[in-house]
Amino acid sequence: MAENGEVALFIDFENIRYGLKNNYSREPDPQMLMAKARKYGPVALAAAYADFTEHPDYFRRKLEVAGITPRDVARRSPDVAHKSSSDMALLMDIIDCLLDRPTVNTLMLMTGDSDFIRVVARARHRFGKRVLISGVPGSVSNDLISAADGADPITDPDWIPANGHEPHVPPQLESSLPPDTEPTEVYVDSENLSDMERRLIRLIDYLDRTRPYLTFLFVKTHALSPNNQLNLSPMQVDLVLTQFKERGILRDEVRDMEGRTLRLLYFRRDHPQVIETLNGATAPATF
Repeated sequence: MAENGEVALFIDFENIRYGLKNNYSREPDPQMLMAKARKYGPVALAAAYADFTEHPDYFRRKLEVAGITPRDVARRSPDVAHKSSSDMALLMDIIDCLLDRPTVNTLMLMTGDSDFIRVVARARHRFGKRVLISGVPGSVSNDLISAADGADPITDPDWIPANGHEPHVPPQLESSLPPDTEPTEVYVDSENLSDMERRLIRLIDYLDRTRPYLTFLFVKTHALSPNNQLNLSPMQVDLVLTQFKERGILRDEVRDMEGRTLRLLYFRRDHPQVIETLNGATAPATF
């Protein structure tokens, strides 16, 4: 049911896109993102933040059709991997909204990044706004949720319409391979891998050898552990694991296990970049 007052929707597009790809193997549907915000009132402002040169072109059009403004924010430097200025642009627009739009009483942040904890707390306690966090489970900081008034997570049922059919998948994303067919074309230039990516491959190798099965959240938890000294943010882990899936280093599959439905990750040891990384290790990996 719609609440009194207007809603402002701020989307950390990279966080949402990679969270959905890794947890549900789905691409975001801007119409469904807007529908989630409209539950709380008329949407006076809606914007999505990313370096859109790194995402398929059709996302700009689909966002605009849904009434969401794509805010294209270039990365700080092309020489620094996984760094983006979009978080700062999003933060500044939230502040402008708090100062300039008194009719907005609800802010919905579609993100899971703990960097927004302070602005969430300030919006609530200084400006008296209601703040809702709408992120993908497994990619959301618990502290961020605690700082807000509540959470409306983006979960698998959000992406299945009432008629039971799958959402439309743009042609660029459809695979021409039959079901269960392994891709035959992979990235073979091992020099494209950074040192951090190589260390993450060795961590996944260790987990794959020592655990009965892998899930995205399990790998991400270990990648973020200070004990493994990868020094990655949750967003960076999401991005790299997504790239590993796109390259064929990882593949995922939904399985029923132990009375639960899990999306399992499978580590492809026959991938050229994995072979080069593991055979090229100068010392055994220890985690």
